[in-house]
Amino acid sequence: MADHTNDELLARIEELERLLAQQGAGTKTPAAHSPGADIWFLLDRSGSMASIAPDVVRGFDEFFAEQRTQEGAATVTLVQFDDQDPHDVLVDAQPLHTVRSIRRRFEPRGCTPLFDAIGRILDRAERHLARHAADPADQLVVVFTDGLENASREWDAQRINARIADLRAAGWTFVFLGANQDSYATGGQLAMAAGSTANFAASPASVSASYRGLSRSVGEFRRKDRSRRVAEADEFWGGVKESEDVQ
Repeated sequence: MADHTNDELLARIEELERLLAQQGAGTKTPAAHSPGADIWFLLDRSGSMASIAPDVVRGFDEFFAEQRTQEGAATVTLVQFDDQDPHDVLVDAQPLHTVRSIRRRFEPRGCTPLFDAIGRILDRAERHLARHAADPADQLVVVFTDGLENASREWDAQRINARIADLRAAGWTFVFLGANQDSYATGGQLAMAAGSTANFAASPASVSASYRGLSRSVGEFRRKDRSRRVAEADEFWGGVKESEDVQ
């Protein structure tokens, strides 16, 4: 009797596995050679962003709408910052396909504690990575800002520079998009690679172009294997910077 019961149980398990395989056959899955990615998106919410706020929201929403059609597993954490709150988490390590609009949640105000904002999102990223150390994803950090540092209390440029340099050496990819400043000077101060830095103008056309370039490059990043991600981390844009072609 016991053997008969076990046979029935095994048959049921095999049938369930067959059904699950059939369900998965039509699902688009990332290639086995492409590891997952954790995307850390740091968005400046300071007052100077007010003039382009609708464009920032529109570009963000279009960026994620397009990314939802791309291959490659990814989680997203979105943090906006100003001096009233340098670490306002809107999306916390969620699957990319679940990210929705930031409309009515992005309201510019205050000053720009850029160093503190970077320090805090890196704290969060390293805690997340430690919790998933058995099967780590690749780390992609994107900083989108239109103002110079003017309000940090916890971190300074020297310490942030050293921290980013260490993480880049460990295989992390950092991307810096900046307006109303020399982004290459600022990025260099923060140990960002010039080939992964870009200027954008505080205009609707340039913000839109920034997101187009970001979507193209993030899509390419998600399709790469780990060795290519590391090898090409200093040239994230692939030599094309859409945001610098428009004003």
